[in-house]
Amino acid sequence: MEMYIVLAVTIFMMAMFVWHKVPFGVTTMTCCIILAAAGITPLQNAFSGFGNKIVVLIAPMLALSAALTKTSLVARIGASMERMKGKNGIALILMFYLVGIIFAQLIPSTAVISIMVVFLMTLGNTGDVTAKRILLPLLGVLCAWKFRFPIGMGAATFATINGYYEGIIPDAQYALKLLDPFFFALPSMIVLGLYCVFFWKLMPKDESGVDKDALKESKKAAPLSKGQENFIYGVFAVVMLLMILNKWTGNMLYLAPGAGVLALLYAKIMKPEEVIRAMTVDMIWMIAGVLVVADALGSSGAGNAIGNLVLTILGENPSSMMVMFVFSAATIIMTTFLSNTATEAVLIPIAASICLAGNWDPRGAVLIVGIANMFALGFPSGSGEAAVAFAAGGYNPVRVLKFTVPYMLLAIITCALTAQFMYPLY
Repeated sequence: MEMYIVLAVTIFMMAMFVWHKVPFGVTTMTCCIILAAAGITPLQNAFSGFGNKIVVLIAPMLALSAALTKTSLVARIGASMERMKGKNGIALILMFYLVGIIFAQLIPSTAVISIMVVFLMTLGNTGDVTAKRILLPLLGVLCAWKFRFPIGMGAATFATINGYYEGIIPDAQYALKLLDPFFFALPSMIVLGLYCVFFWKLMPKDESGVDKDALKESKKAAPLSKGQENFIYGVFAVVMLLMILNKWTGNMLYLAPGAGVLALLYAKIMKPEEVIRAMTVDMIWMIAGVLVVADALGSSGAGNAIGNLVLTILGENPSSMMVMFVFSAATIIMTTFLSNTATEAVLIPIAASICLAGNWDPRGAVLIVGIANMFALGFPSGSGEAAVAFAAGGYNPVRVLKFTVPYMLLAIITCALTAQFMYPLY
């Protein structure tokens, strides 16, 4: 009976993610309450996700990223772009892409695309290189490159993916390491980046321009002094160094971001309410809840049941390559219409359950989901940045299929081949 209840809760969570009429965090907290009420998860553990080391790592990283946006870094990069106004063709396009890639390692992509729309509006609406023709390819670059380097939120990627399946497969030999997501993503970063560089002309010509009114106006913070900015840069650099050197620093990997936030609070560069606002976003509530549901999937046997069911569908002794393609295609198709965070939260436990049932190495499959869920390019519901780009560009999803479909096909092929090369199932 426990297994059936956990399966029902998991299906409910997936359905609510697809419906998306309430915040994801509300959905996962409801799941925690149901599991506790049914006696499957002890009451003292029902909300233990908030104390999980993954949440302890990610929440303060969000606050550190928010602090970084208070500096003049964005303005200085914007000034560099102003000097590129006179350039044309490939040099100008590369400049936009490069700036987007730099921003995408440090601040949330929805903010990045909003900033880049303002920069793109310096382009005219006639000729080959127009704002509307470049905006969606720029989103494609951001999807391939955001949070890929092991700095900022990118340094937490491996821990986030681990958190989604360690309750199902607790074997330490199958846990991802800090640089695994970066090396896995590298081929897709290169392939999809080059595609956006050379095939942006597949975008239809349209002289209507982008719509700045589609952007949310943000309040301008009071400028920081030079000393305060340098303090933020210094704290950020030390935190990143401690995380990258986690082989020697041990638990400082998880404690360093929190210590960095405390340093900013002590220096009065960030206010407590700013930190709380940055650390209590819907994503944190969602992750905390999903971790509890994933643990229940593992302990109740429901995860194993899901794995055996999918194995039956795949057939006896499916090839490792075929399974990789199935996960790659399923993730990219799903994330096109469903939020990328929801796609990741749903599919990683399923991938781990299938690998557990097949006695396979799960790392390739979960890396596919953990990386490919970012490739939300084809439809505005896939992510916040996709919604902004489609709204600002006024794109009809059908009219841009000529550009988005090859992008998604390349993403499917690249992710599947990389997973098979790095971590074949058997």
